[in-house]
Parts: sequence; C-alpha cells; structure tokens
Amino acid sequence: MKRRIFSLLAAVCLFLLPLLPVSAERQFEDCIKNCKLYDPDGVFDADEQAELNNLIRAASDEADLYVAVYVLNGSGSEMSTGTCMSFADDSYDELFNPQKDVDTDGVLLVLNLDMPASDSGRYLYISTSGMGQLLYYEENGNRFCRCEQMMDHIVSYMPRGQVGDLYGAVKAFCEDVKTYAKQGAPKNAFTRDYSKGLYYYEKNGKLVSSKTLPLSYKLNYGVGLIVGAICAALTALISFAVIKSRYKFTKSLSASNYISDRETTFYQRDDMFIRTHTTKTRIDTDRSSGGGGFSGGSSHSSSGGHSHSGGGRSF
Repeated sequence: MKRRIFSLLAAVCLFLLPLLPVSAERQFEDCIKNCKLYDPDGVFDADEQAELNNLIRAASDEADLYVAVYVLNGSGSEMSTGTCMSFADDSYDELFNPQKDVDTDGVLLVLNLDMPASDSGRYLYISTSGMGQLLYYEENGNRFCRCEQMMDHIVSYMPRGQVGDLYGAVKAFCEDVKTYAKQGAPKNAFTRDYSKGLYYYEKNGKLVSSKTLPLSYKLNYGVGLIVGAICAALTALISFAVIKSRYKFTKSLSASNYISDRETTFYQRDDMFIRTHTTKTRIDTDRSSGGGGFSGGSSHSSSGGHSHSGGGRSF
C-alpha cells in the first residue's frame, strides 16, 4: 500500500514538474564576481556603492542570473542612443560572455545621466542575454511587456527635469530582476534575430534557437485568434439585442413619414460616370513580426556576435 502511495506521489510530481517556473543558471563561476555596480564617474559615495553592490549581488544570486548596473555621468557624454545600446551589449559580453559561442543568461542596466541635449539629456538601456531575453521580455509595440514595465518602474524614481532618487531607481531594477525571474518566462514568449534568421524561445528552461517556431506556438496563436473572434461576435450580438429591445418602432422606417407633400418639391439631377483611375500600393511583408503574423520581440547581435534583446528610453 505504501509503495502504491509513493508511486502515485512520484507520478504527480513528475506531471507537475514541467509546469513549475524554470530558472536560468550562471554557467561560469569566475564571472559571478562581476555582478555589481559600475560607477566610473563617482555618482555614489563609498557607502552607497557598497550597499548597491550587495543589492545587485543578492538579485543575481536569487535569480541565478548575471546582473550588473552601469551609471555614467560624464564618461558617456558623447554617446547617442544607439551607441548607448551598443555599450550595454558589449559591456555585458565583456563581463559575462567569456566564450564566443555561448550566450549566458542575464541582464545589464545602463543609466546614462549625461547624454547630448539632442538625445534628451538622460537615457537608460536594459540589455538582456540568453534566457534574460525571455524573462525580461521586450515585445515590439507592447507597452505592457516586462521590459517596458521595468523601465516605467525605474524612471518613476527619476522624474524628467529633476535629480530624482538614483539609488531608488537601481533598487527598483534589482527588485524587478528577482520578481520576473521567479515568475519565469511568459508563455510562448520568443524573439527573432532578423540578421541571422533565427527564432529564440524556451525549451526545458534553456534558450534555444531555430529557423522556425515550434508548432505549439502557432497553434496557441491560432486558438487565441478564434477565441477573440468568438468573444467579439458575442459582444456584438448582445449589444444589438439590447439596442433592439430599447427601440421598438411601431411604424416602418420610411422617408415619406417625415415629408410634407404640400411643402416639398423634388428635382431630378443626373450624375454621368465618365472614367476611372486606380492606384496600387505594395504592402511590405518582408519583416512581419514573428513570421506568419505571430507577435514577438526582436533580437540583435553585439559586436562580439552574441545575441541580445532589450529596450531603452529617455528620461
């Protein structure tokens, strides 16, 4: 009897195991020491640097990811938004990607407080790598995806035109790193690197690449469209029924009901159709998101050839 109970419990555990959030991992032990604050311009004093180092390292340990934060206030004064992104990607590679053919799992934040005036003065960029691309998911045009919410959280401590709470901004980033890592990657999240023609998605807790998406992703997308269409149709029918019940007409609708024969005179006008002119516009579908209309994020390659995703914003 005990064996049967144990076997049943073991079977239940095996069934539930794939449903639990999976964690990324830090492949290279020597790189863990690089999980800290980088403050080349001395924005924080020694005590604050020590405290933030502890927060960043704690977030890295809890999430089992490589995590770092750069704060620039002078050394990044010549950067544009594009070079700030490249700086973030290359800095991550230098700290956490010691092997050219391995993309480690992690995230790096750059807070540039001294951007050129043409680029709004201050700029932040979040660079993600490996499973970090899905855990801190950035979806094209989605203001509610995780990366956008992280940036919302960060800039809430740094109001535009004010000095703000820079310490609180870094702390907020560390909190979100832990929160989203604990939740695991969103279901069916993926990114696409157009330059390589590859999709990146999760399989057994790892980031894998492929020329096409798995069939399950496409099926789930199709089911979502069908359910959405059914809900829209039901909403339309209910609205029609409500409107019809409120407006019960006793007389048939006709323009003659509202016209006085004594005061109305009709004239005849002819509109002669002479010619037609047709224009055609080509719709570019070469870069449709996700292929076949699937919604997903986008990846790109750093100067070292590693795959990264992420997002940036002026603040």
